[in-house]
Amino acid sequence: MKNLVTKAAIATTIVSAVGVSAVIDSTAQADSVVPTQGKTPVKTDQANLDNAKQNLAAANNEVKESQGKVDVANQANQAAQSDVTAKNQAVSAAQAGLDQAKNKQTLAENQVKDAQAAVAAANSETTKKVIIDKNNQLNELKQQQTQTANNLSEAKTNQAKQKAQNNKSQSGLAQAQNAYNNAEKQVNDIQAKLDANNVDSLTKDKIKAEEKVNEIQEELDNANQASGNKAKAVEAATKKVNDATATANQAKSNLDKSQAELAKAQAALEALENTKTEVLNKIQIPKGYTIEALKAASENPTAAFEAISKSGIGLNEKFNYSQADANEKVDYQHLTNEQLIELNKYAVSLINQVREYFGLKDLILNTEGLKITKSIADGYQTKKESILNGSGHDSALLDGRSENIAASYIYDTTRTNIPAMQVKPAKDVSYSGINSTYSSILTMADLKADVYSSILGLFFDDAESRYGHALNFLNAHHEYVAVAPSVIDGRVDSYPGFGNVYNNDLDWHFVFPGYTEWKEGVFTHYMGNKNDKFDSAQNIDLSKTNVDTTAAKVEVAKKQTAYNTAKAENDKAVANLTAAKAKLAKANDGIIPDVATLQANLAKAKQKLVNINDKIANAAQNTAAFKQELQVANTTKAGALKDLQAKQAAADKAKQELAAAQAKVTAAQKAVDALDSQIAATQQELAELNALVNKGAKAQADLDTLQAKVVAAQADVAATQKNLDQAKAALDSAKEKAAQTAQALEVAQVALVQAQAKQQAALTSYNKAVNSQKIAREVEENLQKQAEENSKTQESKTGNEFKKQGISVNEATAFPAATLPQTGSEKGIQSVWGLVVLALASVLGLLGYRKQTN
Repeated sequence: MKNLVTKAAIATTIVSAVGVSAVIDSTAQADSVVPTQGKTPVKTDQANLDNAKQNLAAANNEVKESQGKVDVANQANQAAQSDVTAKNQAVSAAQAGLDQAKNKQTLAENQVKDAQAAVAAANSETTKKVIIDKNNQLNELKQQQTQTANNLSEAKTNQAKQKAQNNKSQSGLAQAQNAYNNAEKQVNDIQAKLDANNVDSLTKDKIKAEEKVNEIQEELDNANQASGNKAKAVEAATKKVNDATATANQAKSNLDKSQAELAKAQAALEALENTKTEVLNKIQIPKGYTIEALKAASENPTAAFEAISKSGIGLNEKFNYSQADANEKVDYQHLTNEQLIELNKYAVSLINQVREYFGLKDLILNTEGLKITKSIADGYQTKKESILNGSGHDSALLDGRSENIAASYIYDTTRTNIPAMQVKPAKDVSYSGINSTYSSILTMADLKADVYSSILGLFFDDAESRYGHALNFLNAHHEYVAVAPSVIDGRVDSYPGFGNVYNNDLDWHFVFPGYTEWKEGVFTHYMGNKNDKFDSAQNIDLSKTNVDTTAAKVEVAKKQTAYNTAKAENDKAVANLTAAKAKLAKANDGIIPDVATLQANLAKAKQKLVNINDKIANAAQNTAAFKQELQVANTTKAGALKDLQAKQAAADKAKQELAAAQAKVTAAQKAVDALDSQIAATQQELAELNALVNKGAKAQADLDTLQAKVVAAQADVAATQKNLDQAKAALDSAKEKAAQTAQALEVAQVALVQAQAKQQAALTSYNKAVNSQKIAREVEENLQKQAEENSKTQESKTGNEFKKQGISVNEATAFPAATLPQTGSEKGIQSVWGLVVLALASVLGLLGYRKQTN
């Protein structure tokens, strides 16, 4: 019905548009009238006019009545549409209420499901079993907690004990250090006295004192002569300046000469001393490479520690050497005793570097121990045993002693035609271990490089031996060590173009001779051979060279004395020259010194000279006494040093034991903390399980109430659904009524349009009747008047005269047009043809609409 109203409105709009476009005119053109003589059309036209007037009045009444029906239908339609809007709002409100009720129902149902799930979870056998298991687990953990707490208490007690011991050791170390410092100070003080009592030093002081006496004496002489001729004084002073200048020049020349000779002698001594001076590598220890880690890795090797250990190779790959070693030719298969000692001093120094890093005492190189080691190495060589041919440690040769062995292939230059490929250590060596390159040993630098490479391998590349070699080097109970080589024929390679290449198997035998025993708890340990008894007098000082430098040192001392004398003479000459110049300046200035003051100064200078001569006279006796005191002080210092070293070792041990005790405390505390965490976690889990049970019990108690909420919510949903259904029914009824009122409005609008068309047609007929009557009367009156005026005129002239009157269709005056009554939708007077077109368009539009809607 709403669409019908809209279509009708569209049709009406079209009609209105057509009506507006029609030409508005207040006159009507009359039809052509040809008067017929002898007829009376006026009466006939009057009847037509009356009839048209009646028809027009009837049409006007019909339009008015139709307009009233349209207005009534429009009001009813508007009321129906308002009712539809209200009913729509009521439906929306009912739908919102239904949605809210359904949400409450869903919430209540979910609460019931949650409560049922909580009850099921709380009452499940799994939950009950887990609670029992967790309680058992908690009891076990608490028992373990008691034990770990006891362990922690014991560890802390031991830690306190070790801390007290460490404090005691540190205190003893501090006292020993203080005693050593005092002894060292006493030695230094006595040495200072001895140096001050040195005849050479006193002689220098004597020379200076004599110079001072002479200087003051000259000044006094000059002062006494100052009253004489100034020119003579200046002349005498000038002569002294000239003489002093010549003396100073000669002294400077002598000094330069003696200084050059001293430098030459010192260079010769330094070159001699450096003949065997080693440029030792300072072995760097990788972070994480500790004795404890080595021991742990020996029992359980890991890739991580192997990487740490091998990193020591990279840290120490650069080999340093002395030019003297590079120049010294050696036969590694037939080393001299001096070369073997030199090599041992080098090797033992390297090993001791690492031991010192870990706070261990230095190993001792002893002449007898070296002989034993050389004998053992010769035994391997005689028996042709090498680790490169699969042989191991020979227990018979070692006879209870411990040993480390490292080996390498050495190119044999005496049996191969290939030019010697000297090992690069003498130039720029890098550790490479055993490899396939042909390396030879021709110099002492080559020899030391091979030993250096072997020691690095034993310390840092020892995973295959489970770090036994490294731990053997770092054994705290070893006292002596020595190394000696064994050489046997090794592999033979084929080298294209040269033939066979011969390599020797060179094994380095690091032997720990001697015999030691120590106690750990109730066990007594023994190591070595009981027959190894060494004299400490045969210990080899690793810092001393094997070159006799006595003559060179005597020559240096001789040149030093000559230099000292020359310097003293030069200093004296310079001082005399300076004094002479000062006197000359005074003479030139004419200043006369104070004689009394000079005499007093001269007396003091002479007394000082007497005192120095007395010291020189007693120097020998004082020197002997000072030397005796120095010897006693040095003995005291040596004893203090030994005590200090012992205290240092004890302090280091106490420190290590404290660190171990602290580590145990840390481990125990960690265990306690771990158990505390486990207990807390288990208690938390039990609390959560108990909360779950409590939640189930509460859910069981609330279940009936929640289910009642569900029932109430379901009833609420049904009620709101009923309200919604009623609101929708009311809305449908309102829509049907609105459709009916719209249809009634459409019918009334169509009737109004039809009435307006009839009204327009009646108006047209009425206007035509009015015009026709008026024209007829005018024609009749004109004809009558013409007849009276021209009664005498001939008939033929009558027609011409009629024409002369100017009477025609176009010139006839029409009657005033009738007006249509105004309607609710009209705004002005329309022409007859405009109304006709309007009516026709309205009818055609409505007919077209009906055709579309049927």
